[in-house]
Amino acid sequence: MSFVSKILISDDFEGLKEKLIKEFGEKNLRFIPKIPANELLMEDARAIEKESYIAENTQKIIIIMAKAFRTEAQNFLLKLLEEPPRNIKFLIISPSKNLLLPTIRSRLICENLKPKKTRKALELNLKNFDLKELLAFLQKNEGLDKSELIQLIAQLGLEASKNKNLSEKELEFFYEAYELAKLNSKPSILLSSLLLTLYEAK
Repeated sequence: MSFVSKILISDDFEGLKEKLIKEFGEKNLRFIPKIPANELLMEDARAIEKESYIAENTQKIIIIMAKAFRTEAQNFLLKLLEEPPRNIKFLIISPSKNLLLPTIRSRLICENLKPKKTRKALELNLKNFDLKELLAFLQKNEGLDKSELIQLIAQLGLEASKNKNLSEKELEFFYEAYELAKLNSKPSILLSSLLLTLYEAK
């Protein structure tokens, strides 16, 4: 059994878990946290370090599976990922590579297992929309996760720039919304601010 430490980009945590157990055998795997976490915390990073230093005669794969990753937890794991103990390999599973620090991504191979998405139609005519349509659009998109929100803001910016020459102030507004989305701002707040700006500029 030969395995190279890597990052896998996927939303299918359960499917991957089953596949890995089937391929490598449960005794060769350690899932930390045991079930996919909403966020990898510092206590999880410490548990990963502790597990790494439990000596093994054969290869052991530590699987780090989470929907988000605390910056301090990632920084804590850097040295371990760079110089793992003997027979220890790491597999990080994340819904998006953007959730991981560049310093983490630079240390491991990254494979994207997500099916390529075709860009969906925006379902809002930016040239001509009223407040009722704006509200319906916001309600439909209020449950987006971080990566989906970032993609939607980018798409809105692209569509808006096709329809008209955006001013420097409007472009700055899109950039700020994009950055705030990375910091987990609420979709409803960001999208309503953006769309009201476009509505008023019509």
